[in-house]
Amino acid sequence: MKSMVARWTGRVVRLAIFAALVAWLVQRLDWPALREVFYHAAAHPLGIMAGVLLMLLACLTAALRWRGLLLAQAVQLPAGRVMSIFFIGQFFNSFMLGACGGDMARIYYILRDTTARRTETATSVLIDRGIGVFVQIVLGCLLILVEWPLFRTHGALRTAALLLLGAGAGALLAGGALLWTNIFERFAALGRLTVTSPLGTRVRRAYEEFFQYRRRPRALAAAVFYSVLNLLFQVAATACLGSSIGIQADFTSYLVFLPIISVLTAIPLTPGSFGVRESLFVLLFQSVGVGAHQAVLLSLLYYAAALVWNLAGGIVFLGFSAGAGLNLREELARIRRGGNAEGQSPD
Repeated sequence: MKSMVARWTGRVVRLAIFAALVAWLVQRLDWPALREVFYHAAAHPLGIMAGVLLMLLACLTAALRWRGLLLAQAVQLPAGRVMSIFFIGQFFNSFMLGACGGDMARIYYILRDTTARRTETATSVLIDRGIGVFVQIVLGCLLILVEWPLFRTHGALRTAALLLLGAGAGALLAGGALLWTNIFERFAALGRLTVTSPLGTRVRRAYEEFFQYRRRPRALAAAVFYSVLNLLFQVAATACLGSSIGIQADFTSYLVFLPIISVLTAIPLTPGSFGVRESLFVLLFQSVGVGAHQAVLLSLLYYAAALVWNLAGGIVFLGFSAGAGLNLREELARIRRGGNAEGQSPD
């Protein structure tokens, strides 16, 4: 009963935040100007097409990062299979709300293809997610420090910058502490959890798989490289979309603002981060002279460019469920349970 109340309370809060952000955006928009910007975009399709293609490259670099982490854990799967599972995860991130998210879907499908080291294999998804977010936070913090005069003179920018700088400090401290020493060996109380709790055993195995990256510097460096490349492709895609609607901001502005937007929208405050993302685009890009109507349309185009490829993941998902002889509802139920093809959980 308590869990149900908490779940519904969370949903109500998220919907309230969503409604407040949408109301704030509606008040700030110049609707005739927004219509003119939309017509401008329709007259310049090449920029939109380039943005969509660059977003595909961003997705592919993220998939290659995950495949590299799997190979580092001796999980040998064809590149095409890994790509397919990755895009299914992207589809779930966009369309399936609640507990059945993209990471859960990736874990489910990667375990269907794995018979050994199942906990460690599932951990690759979390490590992949963590490295991607960590790199964006660190790069975002570095770029904020380089462009600090801009952030210092705008109150909203300063608040966003301080949030990201705080997240960067926390990420560096947490990452350093977790890789500096094996916390299960250092702290006896944590070590005892592996004896008294099956969950504790799984958590320790997952953590120790992450800890092993101290001995895998090449795999870690490759993951960081792909994360940087992923961000650059996203920035280039956004810049192309911006040019299609007449935004005159320079490439540096996109490079500085996009990590902030990506990190802050990773927090699931609203369904699909809708409203949060648009508000951040408006707050950040207005500081460099971009109108609210242009910033909102840029945000929607950015989301739509990613959505094109996420929808492709939905087609792959339908093929996977049909190949397993399951209807859509049965496949979704299995993913929510987090089990493998036989309904088992990671050992």
